[in-house]
Amino acid sequence: MRFAGTYHPIPYLLLRIADFLPSVENYNGLWMGYDRKIYTNYENNPLQNALKIKAQEKREQQITSEWTSQLTFFEENNVEKQNSQLSIEDENKLHILQLYFPSPVDGLMDVISIHFPENIFLKSMNLTFQGVSSKEKHILSSFLTSILNAEHQRVTQERKLLLQMEKSTQQHTQKIQTLKDHLNTTEELYSSAVRTIVNDSKSNLEKELNKSFHFDQDVIAKLAKERLTINEIEIIVKDAIFLAYNLNVSAPVIQIENSHITWDSSTTARKEEISVSDSRKQKAKYLLDRYEKAAEIVVQKGLSINGKNIAAQLDPPVTPPAITDAVKKNQTKIGYFLEQYPSRWSKIRKYIRPIASINETGSQMSSAS
Repeated sequence: MRFAGTYHPIPYLLLRIADFLPSVENYNGLWMGYDRKIYTNYENNPLQNALKIKAQEKREQQITSEWTSQLTFFEENNVEKQNSQLSIEDENKLHILQLYFPSPVDGLMDVISIHFPENIFLKSMNLTFQGVSSKEKHILSSFLTSILNAEHQRVTQERKLLLQMEKSTQQHTQKIQTLKDHLNTTEELYSSAVRTIVNDSKSNLEKELNKSFHFDQDVIAKLAKERLTINEIEIIVKDAIFLAYNLNVSAPVIQIENSHITWDSSTTARKEEISVSDSRKQKAKYLLDRYEKAAEIVVQKGLSINGKNIAAQLDPPVTPPAITDAVKKNQTKIGYFLEQYPSRWSKIRKYIRPIASINETGSQMSSAS
């Protein structure tokens, strides 16, 4: 079903006149289209030259309706040009009703011309047009003006609504397209970065194996999609190259395809867990190194080696309870390093009480085993 708002109001009203006046078969329209050209329904093309000028003169009239004898919009109306009072015979010749509607394009008037037949059905009587009085013509024109103006306004308002919806849809589509463009740009930049990492990673292996390795774009896209670290990409590239090399020993140029990628996304999760564990271990080792350095400064200054003086020599300085708290939070990792490196951190093993306690416990467990 086609919405009324997709029509220009005048062609739409011409389609509806048959519903309101089934006995009328001849009706015409004159209007300015949304392309700002002037049309009539009995001309195939927009009006040009003299007809266009006459049409504009017609559209400049500021009336709502008139009864006329004009068969077309452009011929002279000899009856109406007379200055004297219309006779009954003249009145009977005015059997064409022209209705004027404000144009939604330029504010002038568009026109519909309705040619009433010789016989017309009014007041439950079948009358000849000569029997229709001027009062009845006025009632008929008022009636049709009211109905068709309401339809005209409905078409105009519906078109405005459809244009608003179209604009909103276009804006929404444009936003989606903009986001897609940004995403594509980001993906291209990331893929380019991955390609650079891959090329750097394979160059040494190409020299070592005396082969050329070419990575398909699908492989680059796959690696980019995984959001891997540089180290992970380097590992994947190395594994893929050796796998492809083992399967294509005699080929001078070896193609790396997705089938050569053995990386599992779950591997990333496991590596992240290991990375967190390693980070905690490094923190424990960092604390031990930091406290031992502070203890050496205490010795250089000729001070007593204790938790208070060591805490004061840290950069930045801390309180002795802060050292105790940090050691307790990392005691498992500290115990691990104290056991793995028995010759290191000799001063704090003895003079920082919480570390000495861990060291003693670890020594006892080693002796018992």
